[in-house]
Amino acid sequence: MSELIQKHDDHAAIRWKLLTGASALALIAAGSVARAEDADHPLFWLELSAQPEMIQGSSSAFTAPFFTYPTAAYDAAVSTYTGLPALSGGPSIYGSKSFGQKQQPARFSFGGDAKLIFQPEDSDWLFSAEVRYGRSHTKRHTHYQGPQVGVYFTSSGVGATLPKYAAPLSDSLTKESESHTVLDFQAGKDVGLGMFGSYGTSTISAGVRIAQFKMGSSTHISARPYVYHSKYGVHFHQYFLSGHQARSFKGIGPSLSWNASAALAGNPDRGELTLDWGIDAALLFGRQKAKTDHKTSAFYLGGKYGYSALYPSRSYNAPERSRRVTVPELGGFIGLSAKLPHSKISIGYKGDIWFKAIDRGIDARKDSNLTFNGPYASISIGLGD
Repeated sequence: MSELIQKHDDHAAIRWKLLTGASALALIAAGSVARAEDADHPLFWLELSAQPEMIQGSSSAFTAPFFTYPTAAYDAAVSTYTGLPALSGGPSIYGSKSFGQKQQPARFSFGGDAKLIFQPEDSDWLFSAEVRYGRSHTKRHTHYQGPQVGVYFTSSGVGATLPKYAAPLSDSLTKESESHTVLDFQAGKDVGLGMFGSYGTSTISAGVRIAQFKMGSSTHISARPYVYHSKYGVHFHQYFLSGHQARSFKGIGPSLSWNASAALAGNPDRGELTLDWGIDAALLFGRQKAKTDHKTSAFYLGGKYGYSALYPSRSYNAPERSRRVTVPELGGFIGLSAKLPHSKISIGYKGDIWFKAIDRGIDARKDSNLTFNGPYASISIGLGD
């Protein structure tokens, strides 16, 4: 009986040895595969992207009383003085757009990103450095002019016939410029754990963000909305406005982001198509500045002897407004990527909003959100196997 028990124990021991041996071989094989896969992953990824960005919240338009069309009461008063109706001009000479619309900044800027990602061997940690830069520049010039008016009259005591010419007109010239730079330094960890499929990823990162925004503009507007004439000659009012703006924000603070992807087709070894998305947030502490100045003036010409008058001008040179602010930021993107083991091409859409980052007021502070959004395209290259 004891011999049977001994034989049974021997068989159990043999089975245990076979099982542990097979398990050890499997672990060794798995380790070899894992090391081979790790060896195939580049240590560095260099990503370059470009994006036409729609901008909102960068500046404000100057205003002046002469921007509105002359009223019926004004028209009646001038007609009473001259004895004749307006010869030419009127609301149409300002064009279909208001002077405020003619001062609109550029709707789009062109931006570019460069990002370097480092992932050590046998690690789920990623370290990245990214720089984003964009700029825009626009010049808007509109000019409207009516027919020229010539009226001849004889000056009292001179006995000569003198010509006097004038034409209704409006002219608006605005130059705008904008630039923005954002630096990111982050450390992240892949915590995907297969939640988006066997080839999906989910990375949470934290770090430091530095941002700088600069905006500037210059505006020059002149208008001669109506031209009247009488037996004494031509009568008109000429109006002028000039103004300048300079605004900026510089800040630094912590940032947090979540980037994820899910495979739609293929596999990492032969190539795959993935859906990518992500969100990020930051809290920046920095300084907001604004400097504006503007001047308006009016000129009158008319009367029997070409009487002219320059009305008192109105000028305002605002002292530079500078204060410390806290600016939250929220951004996100969604896109598609075609991935190979050592390269990737992506397209998608992304946007950022910086809350109350810019003081866009003219004579007094007026906080405004600054937003950038638009489609993007990028290419990534793996380096250092």
